[in-house]
Amino acid sequence: MHDDFAVREAYARQLLERYSEWLSRIEEVDCREIEAVASELEAFLSEEDSRLHGTVMKQIKELQSRVTEMLWISEHMKILHDLGHIFAKTFEENKILWKAFELVSRVMRADAFFIAFFDEGDSEIRIPISIDSGINYGPITVPYGQGMISHVIDTRQTIHIRSRAEEPSEPEMIRWGSPEIDTSTCIFVPLMLGNQVKGVISAQSYREFAYKKEHEELLKIIGFQVASAIETARLYERVYQMSFMDELTGICNYRAFHNELEKLLGEDDSSVALIMLDSDNLKSVNDQYGHHSGDELIRRIAEAMKVNLGSRDSAYRYAGDEFMLLSPGATLKEAEEKVQAIRDYLHAHPLVLEDGIIPIGVSVGIARFPADANTADGLKRAADEALYRSKRRGKNCTSVFAIGS
Repeated sequence: MHDDFAVREAYARQLLERYSEWLSRIEEVDCREIEAVASELEAFLSEEDSRLHGTVMKQIKELQSRVTEMLWISEHMKILHDLGHIFAKTFEENKILWKAFELVSRVMRADAFFIAFFDEGDSEIRIPISIDSGINYGPITVPYGQGMISHVIDTRQTIHIRSRAEEPSEPEMIRWGSPEIDTSTCIFVPLMLGNQVKGVISAQSYREFAYKKEHEELLKIIGFQVASAIETARLYERVYQMSFMDELTGICNYRAFHNELEKLLGEDDSSVALIMLDSDNLKSVNDQYGHHSGDELIRRIAEAMKVNLGSRDSAYRYAGDEFMLLSPGATLKEAEEKVQAIRDYLHAHPLVLEDGIIPIGVSVGIARFPADANTADGLKRAADEALYRSKRRGKNCTSVFAIGS
């Protein structure tokens, strides 16, 4: 009897130690282990003790479930905080997409992952990031109207495939990345922004039954944040580009001119011809015909420049009726030929108003880097001096910068 008691006591101590170890790592305990121990003890315990032990096992399982859920929520909140923090600081689409993948991978298996974008009316779906086993196979495009992505976009419904046995025959499954092995578990979530579907976000795993309902919810929230961040980034890019455009003429403005000039002058062995144009009769047109006609004159000069730009040339409305043309690598003769082509266009396309036809004249100054100046400011001053020499010569002519002129 004594030996039997000692064995039972040792076994009880072993169980207590196991339970203590479970509690120290409760979030990692496998519920199947708890159930196995409970089943094992049923044969050794009295009915009352078995009932009490069953209550303890149930409480341990409930604690494990609650702790796991709290840890999930905690990590979930960290993910959302990190996403918001990152997306608030970057307007680069590629960085946003990669960060989304990195953060999703922190809380769920993402052996494969992609984000697809679609704009209503498009014939193709764009997939800028398509990762399989750490390799990005994007960007790629797929036709709209077939496959799982199109189905999710059309239905606006999440699709959760838990194993290959659940894989639907329709629509056709297309997995992204390595053709050597198919993923077993897939979640496809529509990217929603308001009432609009912007695309699909998908996480996939080689393991079956890798995801839970919580993973769907996480992807929905991350998908919304990604769609919002991408929309903001694209809006920022449009606004940024607009800040370099002249609204009246559709050509670049003075800010773009300064940026491009500094860039060109910073290139090794670069040479640049700067052509400065100024209208000769804007004031008289404004005074006699109104500013609407004056605006039309400005647009016509810009049009003449755009029509005659070389492949490397760029035109700018600098201020008022003053324009710049940058021509990298152009010789003096080539710069003068460009000016003549602009004059010929303006001669062939005068302003036609109700009160008559108004010819358009421009005074022009030409300076070259590094022959006439070795800095951006110096080059502008040289072209400006040449321009005003054209004004002094009677307007509607071209002058080339020359030291001492």
